[in-house]
Amino acid sequence: MKNSIFETASMSTDWESYMNKLTPWEEHDGVMFKREDFYAPLSYSGPNGSKLRQLQHLFQRYRGNATHVLTGASVLSPQHSMTAILSSYYGLPSRHIVGATTQEAMVKNPNVAVAKGFGAHFEIIPVAFNPALQREVKRLTRDDSFVVPYGITRCHKTYPADQIYDFHEVGAKQVENLPTDVKTLIVPSGSCNTLVSILLGLSRNSKNLETLYAVGIGPDRREWVRERLAVMGVDYNKFQFNWREHSLHEAGVKYTDKVKASYGGVVGHPSYEGKVFRHLKEHNALQPGKGIGFWVVGSEPSVDVIRPFFTQHPEEAIA
Repeated sequence: MKNSIFETASMSTDWESYMNKLTPWEEHDGVMFKREDFYAPLSYSGPNGSKLRQLQHLFQRYRGNATHVLTGASVLSPQHSMTAILSSYYGLPSRHIVGATTQEAMVKNPNVAVAKGFGAHFEIIPVAFNPALQREVKRLTRDDSFVVPYGITRCHKTYPADQIYDFHEVGAKQVENLPTDVKTLIVPSGSCNTLVSILLGLSRNSKNLETLYAVGIGPDRREWVRERLAVMGVDYNKFQFNWREHSLHEAGVKYTDKVKASYGGVVGHPSYEGKVFRHLKEHNALQPGKGIGFWVVGSEPSVDVIRPFFTQHPEEAIA
């Protein structure tokens, strides 16, 4: 398929066989781009990217003999669509907790619309604050539940270090084809799970990298990153390159803001890469021929592209 490492777009393809395949680097207007958005099993503009691969890892390793999937997140979160799609792929019904909305209103959000297209069952609680959503998930969890944790990750304060390492190893492999002429790497960083995976890979081989810029999309996660690395035995202070952070959040850019921006034909996800593209252009930081690499974590999915793959699971299976 064009713009995908998958040969065909299908729910019956062996997606797991692609998990360790490297996504390519491409040059666009003198800047190198890591195309993690090419991890796209239902074609480009379908569900894609680092988050999808890491969530697939959680399903593969930990769903066990679960009879259903349970998760909770904002109606804006891609956690709903990705969870529903992978639940369908693995033949499990999914139960989703959202807050302060209605069935009619929430379906206007693309991630909810996609999740419903794959048979997701949504339950609404009075408040939308994440702590309340996670409390409800905990209340509903049974011995036969597979819970997709908030943020699509496992807490390093709760789970064993080897599970945290395995989770990040999935993304760390993608550093293997970092071009040797990339001296400066720019990484959009929201939850920072992808950033930690990249740092894990670079801790083993940083190639000729001189500087890594982590551009923060949301609240400060630097201490979380340091803790996460330490759990895996990676010393934040011993990298062979400079690691620098810049927070768009501290500069007044809201996490919920949407920014449509592109560079050299690479279209940025409006919640993530788009904001970073705008910032870099404003500061003339994407200079052709300067050894700059940009890590595309994922691209915005299209409901129209995904719709042909919609399927249904009976809600009574998780009643």
